[in-house]
Amino acid sequence: MKNLCFTLIFFLSATLALRAQDVCESGYLAFRQGVSIELTNYDKKGKISGIQRQKVNSVEAFADGFKAGVSVVVSNEKGKSLSEGNYHIECKDGVLYMDMSNMLDPRAMEGFKNMEMEMSGNALAFPTQLIPGQTLPDGTINIKAMTSGIALMNLSLNITNRKVEAAEVVTTPAGTFECIRISQDTEMKSFMKMKFKTISWFAIGVGLVKSENLDDKGKVESSTVLTKFEK
Repeated sequence: MKNLCFTLIFFLSATLALRAQDVCESGYLAFRQGVSIELTNYDKKGKISGIQRQKVNSVEAFADGFKAGVSVVVSNEKGKSLSEGNYHIECKDGVLYMDMSNMLDPRAMEGFKNMEMEMSGNALAFPTQLIPGQTLPDGTINIKAMTSGIALMNLSLNITNRKVEAAEVVTTPAGTFECIRISQDTEMKSFMKMKFKTISWFAIGVGLVKSENLDDKGKVESSTVLTKFEK
């Protein structure tokens, strides 16, 4: 009887864990092990400025939910590898949280690798259910680079005014996707300050399909498009 009870408890626990992971996989970020993504960046003239390849290498359970480990390889317009990095996505209570360090150019992060770093902020939240008219939480990351305790540089990235605007179908070289369009204000401060509006399209189980950075006149300054998707 004890063995039967243990088996039932184990079975129910495993079933609930699988269902919880299914909820994570049905969100607006890639959360399934083995998924590979290629994002191509374009300048305002429509020329390729860089390529980013991401792969979900692991999905693991932890005390409060699940965590996906994602690797990133950044290449130039000719495909030459420039830098590599990693970030993670967490899933808790039906919300996906993306590590804000993923929003920073890995090439910029390379400059910090030989320095002491203090990092603070919060992850960018993506509820698994997104509805037009919904307002999403802000996200921020602050990085202080130091040598022998002396601050050399501060960098901050703030994402505000995040709004779910509409459901739209978007076609890219990777295919056709049913997406949710999200707008946000992005501000980055370091040696200089940059501020722009970003419009992004996300698909369930895929993540970012397309994004555009707009200047204060509404013109596209740069864009990113999903060019390959494999699962």
